[in-house]
Parts: sequence; structure tokens; C-alpha cells
Amino acid sequence: MGNGSRFQVSGFRLLGQNAEFGGTNVSRRVFMQLGMGVIGGAVWGWDAGVRDEQWVGLFLDDERLGEVRDRFLKGDFFAEYRASLDAFDVEGTYRFIEDELVFNDHLFHIRRLTDVASERAFYYLMTGHEASAQLAITAIEAIMNFDRWDYFLDGDHPIGFQRASRATTAVSLCVDWLADLITEAQRDRWIRTMGERGCEPCYRAIWGMRYPEQVDGWAIDPSSTYFEHRPGDRSWDLSNWPYIFDKNNLKAEPAAALTIGAIAYERHIGSNPDTERWIEQAIHSISGYREIFEQDGSYNEGISYAGATALHLMQAYSILYRFRDLDLSDQLNWSGFMDYALNLTLPTREDPASVINFGDVGTGLPSSVPHWIATHTHDPYASWLASNRDASTDFWSVLWAPQQEDHPSASPPAGPVLWRSDLEWIVSRTGYSVEDLVVAMRSGPPFNHEHADRNSIILACYGEKLVVDPHRPGYSRTDPTWMMRGTVGHSGILIDGQGHQYVDGSEGTNASEATARLVRFGERSGYHFWSSDATHAYQLVLPDVALVMRTVLVLYEEPAVVLIDKVVKTETPSSVQARFFAYNNDQQGRIQAIEEGLHITRPHAHLFIHSYCAGGIQPTSTLLPLPEEIAMKYPYGEVSTQQAGTHVFLITVLSPVTADQPAPAVSIRGVDEGRYEVSLRAQKRVWIEDAGDIPEIGVWQ
Repeated sequence: MGNGSRFQVSGFRLLGQNAEFGGTNVSRRVFMQLGMGVIGGAVWGWDAGVRDEQWVGLFLDDERLGEVRDRFLKGDFFAEYRASLDAFDVEGTYRFIEDELVFNDHLFHIRRLTDVASERAFYYLMTGHEASAQLAITAIEAIMNFDRWDYFLDGDHPIGFQRASRATTAVSLCVDWLADLITEAQRDRWIRTMGERGCEPCYRAIWGMRYPEQVDGWAIDPSSTYFEHRPGDRSWDLSNWPYIFDKNNLKAEPAAALTIGAIAYERHIGSNPDTERWIEQAIHSISGYREIFEQDGSYNEGISYAGATALHLMQAYSILYRFRDLDLSDQLNWSGFMDYALNLTLPTREDPASVINFGDVGTGLPSSVPHWIATHTHDPYASWLASNRDASTDFWSVLWAPQQEDHPSASPPAGPVLWRSDLEWIVSRTGYSVEDLVVAMRSGPPFNHEHADRNSIILACYGEKLVVDPHRPGYSRTDPTWMMRGTVGHSGILIDGQGHQYVDGSEGTNASEATARLVRFGERSGYHFWSSDATHAYQLVLPDVALVMRTVLVLYEEPAVVLIDKVVKTETPSSVQARFFAYNNDQQGRIQAIEEGLHITRPHAHLFIHSYCAGGIQPTSTLLPLPEEIAMKYPYGEVSTQQAGTHVFLITVLSPVTADQPAPAVSIRGVDEGRYEVSLRAQKRVWIEDAGDIPEIGVWQ
């Protein structure tokens, strides 16, 4: 939109750099100042205790509104979030709307508008800051000027996933929270437009997942600017996406938005066959997550996608219970979900909210999710997670936070823990503090948003990430970082430089066919252990592979980790490489080859890697063949067996120490044919026998 374009918004209108209010032409800066001075009190007649008759209270009734306002304005937990909303760049956002907004940019522009509208409306609801309300109204009016609210089509029909969902939710919330500032005509137009461009496309999307054989054919809308931003995605084949999306996070968001939008439509326009059809489909899709979450509460796409999925389900649960008296919240194991979230935490000095990033995982849970769980299930760790390990805070967290006196926070237990999920992900840790040792490994079957990471290991200790998986490589196979999604980009095993099977990217980041299995795990005095068989994953690309087994011993009292990699081929002799990635996103990590293996350094901790194979080893350290600014973030080293063979037995010891400690004394030697001994700091010994698929192990002082 260029200079001079106008939005008519409840009593004032934008005219270039000025605004008219009450017949007086004032600058936008002066207009902003009119509203900025009063936080938490009345502005232009606003009364914290009086709501417009059009106030529905989609997520709040009058009784709770005062409690939530008080929590937001006075609670210490929300001080940082409150400050971020206080400091929001109102004028910069107006400049974006007036001068930069493109009405077919769904990837970025409509998302920015929906986020602005929702948060500014919430801020008004909490504080009475009317300038924020007017910006929210302006943002919604801008959304109304988008002919389509998403960049997907089914045949010629718009369908909605993330963008139409956000817009539907934003309109519903703004109609509710700004009820005393918008006209009846505005409200009617917003709601009816939302039904057409939001609810119906969201309905058609999740209906297509329910009846995938009946879709006309999903595609990305060529009239959107989407391909200008992501040209590599033109090669995607979307024909299986109705089946793929039915099992992942992208069903939850449109289902939740459709629930919210349908209820909002019903409360303002009235119930009709469309609202009943929308709600029936939304309930069907939401209920389907009983089959997607595991019985123990685990979620296969990783913790960040789990958080987004859970948030949308909770939105739907809340509004269905409030307006349909339908409680679906007990369909999932929420206490188990908290165990899952707790055991995927990986706190560091740099980032206390860091998580174990299997696959495309980015961040941890928003605080709203454990807050909802604390309120609804009284789980003892939910409030602790929200306060100590949350990745972000949003207005849903304010709406759902429990009264702390009713739901006290309980810290997780101290001491070593071995956690295995129904997904066959496994984590050993000495505790949940920043300084504790954490060792995680990805086994199990394939899932959406996975990588070729079976038997890949992650290790942190003394507040530092020491062995890592690269963070969220590109989603398009034309992106140079796509290669990092393969086994070559993970701390796992290569056979002659070849990893296990992965998708070609033609359908995006859908699941591969590669499977691994935890075949043994347990705890003994002073150590945890497990063995994971990834033979199937490697056989898909190397048919003469007979066995790929990684056995892990976590000696948490040392601390030290012993890896035993056994690779058996039926015909072709091969060399085996054990690869380890260091963390250097902050340019403070380094990995180098040493005679016995590798040495990783971080500011507060070092990791010494000693390897042994009967035929000799060759350590190297280098970078992936990527643009240097990307490759430098994840330098890696590998230990390769010097001699090729059809039976390879590689032993590696990983010893973390604080930065001021010397290198530990570690020795690995062959004792007899097929028998090995590992000595750690001259205090503990590990006896290993290459017998059968899974090695025999003994540990003694």
C-alpha cells in the first residue's frame, strides 16, 4: 500500500503520516501519545469493570477477566513479556501497513498482521491502551483486503493451514476483545469475511485429510508471492500431502482455528448448517490426535512441533468446553507429555531453554502449554517447566496460568535418570540442571520432520553443548543445507562415507522408511546402557549390510560415555566412520584431530574423544561442503577405520571435562581375539567382548 491509502477505523482514519480524530488533524506521534500515558487504567472512558454487550468472552468470562488483568499487570512471571508489549513499535508497524504491505504476500505479511492484531488487542484488553486497539483494528482491516488468506489451493478452492488459521483466530479474538471499539457493521463484515476466507478454507483443508481420495488436488497458489520467497519449493509433489498432514502438526492448527472461528461466527451471526458442519469436522480432526500422540505422551515430530500442536489442541479444548460443554482434554496423556518435555530439555549456560533437537526441532515449549497442563491436571512439574525451561511466553500463557498457591511448582528429582519414550528415543542424564551430563540418542521409526539420524548421539555437560545435531537445515531440497538432513550431517555412523536412507525431498520433509530399534537398555550401579539396531535403515541403501549396532554406556560418575559400533557386511569390505559435530553457532566452538581421536573445545568445557579399532584409526576434522558462514557453525570430526573389512568393531570413549581440567587418562586395548578393555582415569575399567550382535559388557573398579 502506498502513501495516501486509507483505512477507516472506528473514529479515526490514517492519512499518510497524519491521523484525524474527532475532527482534529493530529500527527500519528501525537495520537500515539494520547494513548500511551495510561497503563492499567481508564482511557477515553474505558472501564476495566464494564464490557460492551457484544463481549462474548471466547476464552474469558467477566469473573476471570479481572484476575487475568491483575496477573498480567502485576505478576513477576510476565514482567518480561509485559515489557516487550509495552515497547512494541507501533509507528513502525503503521509504516509497514501503509508503505510496504503486499496483499498477496501470505508467507510473511499476513502473518505479521495476524500477530500484531492479536497481541495489540490483548494488550488493550489488559491495559485499556486504546492506541494499541486502533492498531489492531487497522491490522484486521488490512487482512480484510487480502482476497485469500492462505497460499494453498485444492483445485480452484482456497484451503487454509497456518496463515488462514492465524487470520481466523485473530479476527475472532479481535471481535471479542475490541468489542467496545468496533461498530456493528464492522463486526458483521469481519465475521462474515472470516467465515468465507478463514473458516471455509480451514474446513476444506482438514476435510481433505479426512477424505484424501476426494480432494481435487492440493497445490500452492501461483498468485501468491510464496514462490518469490521460496522458489525451490516449486518442485514439491503435493499429491500425498492430504495423507501426510493427517498425521502431523498441520492438522491441529486449522482444526483449532476452525473451532474458534465457528464459535465466534455462531455467537455473533447465529448457528446455521455451516457452523455445525465446521464444528463437527473440527472435533473429528482434534480427536484424531489420540492416535498420533503415543500412549506415554510422546509426540513424534519433536518438542517444538509438540508444543505448537498441543497449544492448538488446548485452544480447541477450551472453547469447546466453554460453549459446547464438551471436554476432550482427557484424550491425551498430559502428565506423560510433561515427562516427555522434561526429558528433552538440554539447558546450557548460553540457553537455559535449549532442548534436544532431534530432527527439525527448534525450540522448546511455550510457557502457555505447561501452564494449561498445570491448571487442568495439577501435574507437579508443569509449573516448574513453565517457569524454568519455557522457550517463549505469549498471551495464551497469561490466559491459562494457574494460581500459584493452588498449583505449586515442584522441581524434578535430583540424581541420574534414564528415560526411554514409546518413540524409542533415549536420554541418560545426571540431573536437570545446566551443569549436568545429558546423553541422548535417536532410535525408533520414521516420522515427519525427521532427519537421517538413527543412532545419532547428542552430548552436553558442564553447561555446554559438546556433540550436537545441526539446527534446522533447509526444508527445500534445493537449499544447500538440505545435505545436513542426511546422516552426513549427524553424529552417527557412515559406511564408506554413506549414511542410511532418507527422503529425496520431492514431498518436502515427510517421513523416510528408515527404522532403528532399541534392543536393550537398562541401569546398573554407576552407569546406564543401551543398544540400538539400525540395520534396516542402512540396508535400504546398502543391501549387503548385515548389522549396524551402536551400544552406549553412560558412566555418569566419571563422567564418560563409551560407544561401541559394530558393522557387519555380507560381501563388500568397508571402512566405517564415526562422525561428531561440534557446536560453533556463537563462534566459540572448535574441533581438531589428535592422535587418539578428536578434541572439542567450548568456553566452559572440553570433550576428548579416544577411538580404537584393531586395524587402526584415522582421525580428521573439517567442514561440510556448504557456504562457509553456514559450515562454520557446525565443524565436525570423524574417526575412520584404516582398514576395510566385512566385520568392523569400533570403540570410542567420550570424556567431558571442565575447561580448566587436563585431558583425562583413557586407554583402549585389545586383550584377546574379540576381547577389549577400556581404562578410565585409572579408576574404572570396562570389559567388552565382541560376541553376537550385541556385545557383552562388564564394568568394575
